[in-house]
Amino acid sequence: MRKTDEGHIDPQVVLESMTESILITDANLEDPGPVILYVNPSFERMTGWKKEEIIGKNPRILQGPKTEHAIFHDLKEKLLNGEVWSGRTINYRKDGSEFYMEWSITPIGKKGHPVQFLAVQRDVTRVVGTEKKLEQARVLEKKRLQEIEKANSDLNDLLSRQNQTLSLFTKYVPESIVKKALSSTNEENEVSLRLDVALLFCDIREFTRIIETLHPEKVVQLLNVYYSHMSETINEHQGVINQFVGDEIFVAFGAPEPISDPSISAVKCALAMIDKLTKINDQLKDVLQQEITVGIGIHYGSVVAGNLGSEDKLSYSITGSPVVTAKRIESLTRSLKNTILISQYVYALTLNLIETRPWGRVEIKGKNEKIAVYQVIGLNQPE
Repeated sequence: MRKTDEGHIDPQVVLESMTESILITDANLEDPGPVILYVNPSFERMTGWKKEEIIGKNPRILQGPKTEHAIFHDLKEKLLNGEVWSGRTINYRKDGSEFYMEWSITPIGKKGHPVQFLAVQRDVTRVVGTEKKLEQARVLEKKRLQEIEKANSDLNDLLSRQNQTLSLFTKYVPESIVKKALSSTNEENEVSLRLDVALLFCDIREFTRIIETLHPEKVVQLLNVYYSHMSETINEHQGVINQFVGDEIFVAFGAPEPISDPSISAVKCALAMIDKLTKINDQLKDVLQQEITVGIGIHYGSVVAGNLGSEDKLSYSITGSPVVTAKRIESLTRSLKNTILISQYVYALTLNLIETRPWGRVEIKGKNEKIAVYQVIGLNQPE
């Protein structure tokens, strides 16, 4: 670096050598605003503007459509008070490309009477990109935690009340499973049975989009109302909720204990669940801007049902290809509202009781052959 006779470092040499962009303007804060007096090579590299092109222009030349002008609301006040102003927003290079710039402006001169402004600028596009990725990861993690909270909020709350352990257990494990477990020996609890059951899957349509703008407490309130009413309806039709997964309800009719006509119970339950949406939506009108709609798929078949897990933790599970088929049938309703679809097996067991509309034979992922699917319109009216 060049030094003066007194041995001091030349300030201009320092400015020219800095890796951070430096811009100096005059102190005019009234319209049309200050003009640029000096820029260093780092400014030229960052913006694409050459010194001779930019000198004499207003710094607003770096701004554009996506520049957030609200950040400048306190700029004039701070600079006139002798304070350093800082901000971050999108700016534009000479070629029109966007970049995130973070900068600070320091008034030079006496307080209230600046003679120049010195801006130290940095291209923080990568930093902003990393921050956005971290924010996206945080949002995804928040959603994941919300999903856990939706399924377990009541459970976590009641777990703290040790004197209500049994009540808590029966709230989150179907009573029929609890009774069977309590009345069986350990050896019996480890036995799995093959049962003929009707399987029902129910999903809320566009659930992710619905909850995107809701506070977590509102999401929990929504699901508590929804699960409460649907669970009541399912119990009334001898269904056993196998699990809640986010907004999905998986119900078995005929497991763990066999019941008469499980397919009929499942179809009647599905129709009742659709009817119950009126009450649910009325109760949630202050929480949601739109009504909840669902899609339901029902299949009938032979499954293996029993306790799976370890000595420390058991889970009552229903497994087999009919479970997959039931879920695939429900997925056919994805773009439809309040639609019930049943397989040909359920149709054969209920055709005298229900009004249907044939969907024809459709491909089901995982099945070699197409299966006939029917849309349930309602129960047949007695003549």
